[in-house]
Amino acid sequence: MNTEEHDDLWELLGKARKPTVSPYFSRNVLRAIRETQQEKRGIMHWLRVRWAVAAVGACVVAISGFALIPHPAPQQAEQITLLAQQFSSSPDYQVVNHLDELLDSEKNSVWLEN
Repeated sequence: MNTEEHDDLWELLGKARKPTVSPYFSRNVLRAIRETQQEKRGIMHWLRVRWAVAAVGACVVAISGFALIPHPAPQQAEQITLLAQQFSSSPDYQVVNHLDELLDSEKNSVWLEN
């Protein structure tokens, strides 16, 4: 880089007045911020608050509704466990277990295409 071309520029910049910051700069900035007019809360803010209340209410209703659902008695739970054990020991269990795979292979079979 040839510095001789920029000597005039540097000489001119050297003569420029240096910027100074007022000692009360931060105070003046804060005062200007406080003096700006605050935005008024509009309809969107009102709706947002109302929707939050409605969402919390819906969650409370859902949780209380779930708590009121009758749960099976211990005797019914034992019967369900017994049925599950019988089903898992059945020879048809493997077929039912892989039913999705069997159906997909049937749908994608090359021999079934027209």
